[in-house]
Amino acid sequence: MVMRLIAVVLLVTAAAGCRREPANSPEAAYRAFIEAVQKGNTRKAWQSLSASTRQKVEERSKAISAASKGVVRDEPELLLFQGTRPGPLGEVTQVNADDTSALLKVASAAGPREVKLVKDSGKWLIDLSDTIPQPTERRETP
Repeated sequence: MVMRLIAVVLLVTAAAGCRREPANSPEAAYRAFIEAVQKGNTRKAWQSLSASTRQKVEERSKAISAASKGVVRDEPELLLFQGTRPGPLGEVTQVNADDTSALLKVASAAGPREVKLVKDSGKWLIDLSDTIPQPTERRETP
């Protein structure tokens, strides 16, 4: 009886430690995005971005290419992901969500931050559009 109880406790403890989010959750979408970036799969990472994020990066890429008189090629995917290799991902928790958007709190070696996702055609996409300056905007560095 005691051995059976111990086995049940171990099984419940192990199951709690293996908590997985549903495959179509904002957390799973973010983890898949980070994994693609870590592996250098820029095509998959690019497809994980919201339409507004891709549009802003494309506009920025065109502006940079034009300003460089073609020295810098207009390649939005490379502009966003070149040289980017995030470290290990920590805890990803949902701050809030509804049917169309979600906000995640993400822990990483760089510190905690919040990431917005939007749902488009039933798929969660990373929305970085608020963090990408427009070609005419200048971001001041502290």
